[in-house]
Amino acid sequence: MKEKGSISAVILSLLLFISVLFLSGSVFIEIALKELKRSEEIDREKELLLKTADQIVQLLLDDPTPFTDALQDPVWEGIKSMEHKGIKVVSLKDVSSAIGLNWVRKELLERMDVLNFEKTAQELQQFREDSGIHLNIERAFNDFVKEEDIKEFFTAYNYFNINISDEFVLRKLYSIRTGNMEEAEVFHTKLQDIRIEKKQIEPQDMESFLSGLNYDTLFPVLNAEPVMNIHFVHENIIEDLFSYYEITAEKAESIINLRESSEWTVNDLEAMIGEKYAETLLHHYLGCRTWFWKIYIEGEKFKLTRIIARMPEEKEEGEPRFRLVEEDLSL
Repeated sequence: MKEKGSISAVILSLLLFISVLFLSGSVFIEIALKELKRSEEIDREKELLLKTADQIVQLLLDDPTPFTDALQDPVWEGIKSMEHKGIKVVSLKDVSSAIGLNWVRKELLERMDVLNFEKTAQELQQFREDSGIHLNIERAFNDFVKEEDIKEFFTAYNYFNINISDEFVLRKLYSIRTGNMEEAEVFHTKLQDIRIEKKQIEPQDMESFLSGLNYDTLFPVLNAEPVMNIHFVHENIIEDLFSYYEITAEKAESIINLRESSEWTVNDLEAMIGEKYAETLLHHYLGCRTWFWKIYIEGEKFKLTRIIARMPEEKEEGEPRFRLVEEDLSL
């Protein structure tokens, strides 16, 4: 009788163990399924964000006026329709229509009146000569320019225009891109000669000017295209440039007031500004195309930041081409 009771107890214990085992197994399966579902949801959100960014790039490529970028372009209307379930924020920003702290000449820097107290443009120029080119300009130049001014008026996302960039920066750029300091000196001397003669290099002249000087290595980082888009550049920069080239404040004000409702070409700018636009270096500062765009998309959990660069056309106007510069997809 005791044996039967003992056996019954063992069987009961075994059944209890098996039931617990199966119960814990079902809990494990349930947890695993939840994790799988969560992983699938994360993958879907990531895919949605990337797909939305691709759609924005496609809208830029499909622009019916590809050689002028303005608020009238279809991409802006397209972005409005992209904020829906799963997408909380969609934005597109021109990040190249500002002055490049990596290349700005000291004369213009002084005119802008943004240097910190007791800092000079000459000191900033020497700092660049010693330290090179910086992507994080807020950290690199915070001793020279206030952080809020860096964010408002300056950018690291520019190409280097051969006519308006500081000559010593261009020598540094040449040595960085080619690894050849001797050739960089030859390039620098040739550039100095052009500037002494007050000549300008236009986009169609770049290849011949750099003949024998690593054109394929330098282009498109170094080119002769206008660096900023008149439709998006800060109004203070327009005013400073017009003042620097002795163009009336009334013309600057007129352009600032009309640009949001206009889509201008370079010919339009020349007609509005007058002869000084083409005769001076102003047409190398201000044009009608945006070179670097920042796409920002915020989903339920993830955020996507993508920066793309438009490629300058080497010889003639062709189809727009973009390259991915940066992409960050994170929580």
